[in-house]
Amino acid sequence: MKGIFSRDGESFTNSMSLIVSLLIRYPEIATLKLNPEDHSLIFSFIFRYKFTTEEKRAFREELGMSLEALAVLDQVHPQIIDVKFKREHDLSFLEIKRDIASFSPEELSLIIKIINDRYEQVVIKEAEGETGEEDLLFQEEMIAHMMEEMKETPQEKELIGIREEGRVMIFNNSDAP
Repeated sequence: MKGIFSRDGESFTNSMSLIVSLLIRYPEIATLKLNPEDHSLIFSFIFRYKFTTEEKRAFREELGMSLEALAVLDQVHPQIIDVKFKREHDLSFLEIKRDIASFSPEELSLIIKIINDRYEQVVIKEAEGETGEEDLLFQEEMIAHMMEEMKETPQEKELIGIREEGRVMIFNNSDAP
């Protein structure tokens, strides 16, 4: 990553740090939106591929069954699990919306694993740097810690994180006070 910038002197919050950490850790994520209205996270992924109706159905089914199984193991009751596909020209966009209260880093790892198992050659992702196993474990521990903090603290700002040319940019999309 080339750098992380904060504009207008706005302090870097825990939720901003979480968005940056997730985007750095998982290069498959194109954008990540924190939606305070319904307390959700919206992950988007971009593919150089046109999904058929059957592929979309099969993906939703596999993802749904996998997330249900994980929820049972974690003893949580997800309030929001929404999967949408959009297409524009030769690209497909996948949006996965999850409620913050029941979401876990393990769930994101599972989502990424399913995407890579099925579509590794066509998912658009930035080149990964050389990261050692200890660094990955540390990143995952920090992400888990920040997720727990975010669950306990109500989020007020709509934030959008975007990966672009080796950078992670965070935009505050909330209305000005």
